[in-house]
Amino acid sequence: MENQNPRGLELDSRTIQRAMDGDPSALGQIYDACARPIYRYLYSRVENAADAEDLTSQTFMAVLEALPSYQHRNQFKAWVFQIARNKLADHFRGNHPHGEMHEWVADPAQVDMLEAVDRNESRAKLKSLLHSLEQEERELIRLRYTAELSFVEIAHLLGRREDAVRKAIRRILDRLSIQMEA
Repeated sequence: MENQNPRGLELDSRTIQRAMDGDPSALGQIYDACARPIYRYLYSRVENAADAEDLTSQTFMAVLEALPSYQHRNQFKAWVFQIARNKLADHFRGNHPHGEMHEWVADPAQVDMLEAVDRNESRAKLKSLLHSLEQEERELIRLRYTAELSFVEIAHLLGRREDAVRKAIRRILDRLSIQMEA
């Protein structure tokens, strides 16, 4: 099974194996396929470009260090995102001793799920609705629309079934849509 990001950069098992063997071009392919969604995800959490860049760099340094121990489970991108989430948790532990995290504010032009919502509604209302979601719901939305992970990748990352992830996201989107229309 291949992992593919929205820009069409593929990560097949041969590329991953070549990267594990230290092939610089394969490592570059991994970076090209994963860096943008990782950065977007991290930025959505820290709301600071410098911190998001640092965390992205830390993520890829950790990927390089851990790559020899990667077990081929056909979910490479989910594995990379787990490393990014760990780096994010370390960041918040170090910078926010009480566990306070920045809230995610989506740019409606960049997030597919928001295209279905009436574009004439105010950004303030959307921010309020996103803020009112439970942390787990916000994380699902971030992973799907900011990080651009597939349902399969999210399920693997969170240890849930794909259909459960798909249904949970659909329920969240339906609820947001109704609330935006109200």
